[in-house]
Amino acid sequence: MTPFLIGVLILDFLLQLLSKTVLFGKFNTGVSFGLVPGLGRIIAVVFYVLFLVTVFKLPKRNLGVLFLVIGGMGNLLARVLWGGVWDYLTLPGLPFWFNLSDVMISTGVILYLTSYSFVSTRRH
Repeated sequence: MTPFLIGVLILDFLLQLLSKTVLFGKFNTGVSFGLVPGLGRIIAVVFYVLFLVTVFKLPKRNLGVLFLVIGGMGNLLARVLWGGVWDYLTLPGLPFWFNLSDVMISTGVILYLTSYSFVSTRRH
């Protein structure tokens, strides 16, 4: 699974680079959904480091955490290189743009919470 996720990370970076080159999509200098524009790079680095420290203290890692780490790395890389991320995906009816790293982060949260709730219900 990890080589697949690394491949998605590379694909996302290449798609962000292509979007940046042809000016397609939306450049996001903020954090999620464009909040706090201009501080995205600083906030991303601080939170990613804190997140990694927390992850390595977890007694058990799961697929959700791996998705979060890889997705966060994708957005962090773009923020460090360009000062923001290129969001190149949108869905009709939604007012915001996103990228594959965002999808991986959202999927990671869902997988983590789902696995946590299944573990909690099995123990009772």
